[in-house]
Amino acid sequence: MMVSQLIQLPFEGVDGWSLNHVLRYRPMIAQKPFHIVPDNILLHLYTRFILNIPDELKEDCAKNFVRIFFEVERAHWFYIDYCIEDPSVGGVDMFGLTQQLFEKFPSIVPKGINWQEKFVEWKKYRGSTATGSMIIIDEHHKMILLVQGFYGNRWSLPGGKINQDESLVDCASREVMEETGLDLANRILPSLYIDRYIGGTLRRAFIVEGLPRTSRLKPGTKNEIEAITWFGIADLPTHIQDIATMEKLNSRPNNFYLVIPFIRQLRLYIEQRLSGKPPGLALSESERLCCNSMSYPVHLQHNAVNSLSNMKVNATSTPSKKQKKNKKSNTSRSPNQSLSEDGKTGEKSRLKSRG
Repeated sequence: MMVSQLIQLPFEGVDGWSLNHVLRYRPMIAQKPFHIVPDNILLHLYTRFILNIPDELKEDCAKNFVRIFFEVERAHWFYIDYCIEDPSVGGVDMFGLTQQLFEKFPSIVPKGINWQEKFVEWKKYRGSTATGSMIIIDEHHKMILLVQGFYGNRWSLPGGKINQDESLVDCASREVMEETGLDLANRILPSLYIDRYIGGTLRRAFIVEGLPRTSRLKPGTKNEIEAITWFGIADLPTHIQDIATMEKLNSRPNNFYLVIPFIRQLRLYIEQRLSGKPPGLALSESERLCCNSMSYPVHLQHNAVNSLSNMKVNATSTPSKKQKKNKKSNTSRSPNQSLSEDGKTGEKSRLKSRG
């Protein structure tokens, strides 16, 4: 099994409750320590992200109160990155920060508005926003780069949600830079991608080949990515019932459910590339072979049918950060990586912190 050395990054997270847990089990919050955001921090967030937004944006929020949650989301990211003094204690989630801001500054919420209902409406819309990511293949065409967010064991391709008036190419480049520190904007071919619809959301993954495994990897944002590692493509599952593969990875199928839909076609694509076909032809042939496979999931989307390489999504948002179930780690972690050339480590080794 090919699993290269694992990067573990410093824990600088917030309360591990995901938003879905908050909305479904809000009465249970009392059983967990409730984090109170200091008044001076609330005032700073309010002044910076709500009070002083442009007049045009204020008018948009007045017409459609749901719009205000995009600004609160920006405030929450800032809070996570710069306002948590004790990472081991954590902080509040998006819902908790919204609640405390609205209680501290009640003028934010117009009379007659139920902000919790609007919050749920915003979250539903937020979940349907398209995402751009990259399938980053090593120089030997044997491994791909995956990232793991805080508060969960789930692995995914580096990427995230699209910004307002942003192309999926630009979205993928920005997200990869934020999550891995890699600037691959000049290496993307806008027509070389695989589309999948997961949970009703378009997830586009651009294929980038030939990245050395010795590349330095370090997220550009805090409290979002906990681990970055190379995985052997042959060792990744192609379906949710791939029990043997999961046992080799010592993992659960759900931990790879965002990656699984891409793996079968990716393997076929690499076979075509290693046979000498150029990228575009290799992609077309891999799509054809996938379509002819009876066992392949029906959610395969063709580039020819969904020619959205220059699509710009009119989403009034910034890319969402992952808020997942809290995961405690007792290992030392480092933001720097030193990868073995062969990448054939039997276990995910954790690099010690340099202090």
